[in-house]
Amino acid sequence: MEISGKVPPLAKTSYAQPTAKPVEKTKAASVARGDRVELSPQARELKAAREALAKMDAVDHAKVARVKAQIAAGTYRVDAEKIASRMIEESLLDDIE
Repeated sequence: MEISGKVPPLAKTSYAQPTAKPVEKTKAASVARGDRVELSPQARELKAAREALAKMDAVDHAKVARVKAQIAAGTYRVDAEKIASRMIEESLLDDIE
């Protein structure tokens, strides 16, 4: 096989766009065919929960101010039993999932 440095001329090709436009799907066309989406009760509940979380403030500013005041006054006390209980509870919940 012999390879020369010359490249054969390209055949004439048309890169013109097709004259007919593609049919665009519209909401009305989908509905006319009977297409529909239905969310499960769990999906609706999850959506509502996400919307509620999005509206909530990430920080409870009143609680932060209260704890800061207690620390500054020297009256803040850590409830070790409550913390241990929550740690165990969280650990058990992680095991279930």
